[in-house]
Amino acid sequence: MVVVVALRRPELAPPVVALIVGLHFFPLARLFDQPQYTWTAVGLCVAAVAGLVVLVTGPSPEVSRLAVGLGAAGTLLATAWHLALRR
Repeated sequence: MVVVVALRRPELAPPVVALIVGLHFFPLARLFDQPQYTWTAVGLCVAAVAGLVVLVTGPSPEVSRLAVGLGAAGTLLATAWHLALRR
């Protein structure tokens, strides 16, 4: 985040945060023996990349934030539902 602030590009914050959080889920999947966390990691990383793509090609930073926010929220909600409903 220091780099985002130093570059004076606050619109990069949501995709960068989603990417960092997503990358953290890869080792957590092995650490906690929860293979579904790999899908959580992939989903968050995809949301981050989608946000970056929209930021570069899209009409405004708000659309990028929407893409990252909805993608990350959907991924985390799906993970929570999966964990809550499994037996």
